[in-house]
Amino acid sequence: MIGINRKEDDAISPVVGVMLMLVVTIIIAAMVSAFSGSVSQDQTLAPQVSLSTSYTCSITDTDKTNDVPDHSDKPNNGIKFRLSGGDSFSLRDITVQLKNGDSVMNFNMKTHLNSTSTAVDKSKLTLVKDSEEKETYFALPGGGDELITVGDSFMIVADDCYDSTQSTDKTVVKGRFLTWSPEDTGGIFKVQADVPFEYTITNQLSGKPIQKGTLILR
Repeated sequence: MIGINRKEDDAISPVVGVMLMLVVTIIIAAMVSAFSGSVSQDQTLAPQVSLSTSYTCSITDTDKTNDVPDHSDKPNNGIKFRLSGGDSFSLRDITVQLKNGDSVMNFNMKTHLNSTSTAVDKSKLTLVKDSEEKETYFALPGGGDELITVGDSFMIVADDCYDSTQSTDKTVVKGRFLTWSPEDTGGIFKVQADVPFEYTITNQLSGKPIQKGTLILR
């Protein structure tokens, strides 16, 4: 009888060990699942969008021998984006970055349109304003508001342009240019026609780009 009892004890021990291993495995799996869930909840997803791009580049200049804008019309030049598919988003939640070589400029609701702009016809565009009613570079060609849904368009409107193709001054780059000079920065950003430049649209809530690409003005 003593021998039989010993054999039963030996048989019970592996079963208990396997059960303990199963319990530990279940606990670890539950902890990993909970951790993964908390991490995914903390990550803000960027909108999934498909934006088509276009532009208006009507550059006229009375004197083409310099880089000083002296046109008389208001062409409403700029870069246009149309939401052709995907999630809706607010212009208040994005930053549009334009990059031309080493020159970079960001446009968002804190980037205010230069009040001396002579190339923007405000009667034909709806300019989006910030919380203090200051005009930004976001413009709505078809009207509406800052919420962009499928079929809606918005622009980064250029506040000036010039043509220096006949310049003889070696310090002046010859070409046709759209320019941006926000009141907040004191700087000027230029895009030259027929020269590629890059754009990136970033969702501020997630810090992730929702679209990027290259454009050439003609």
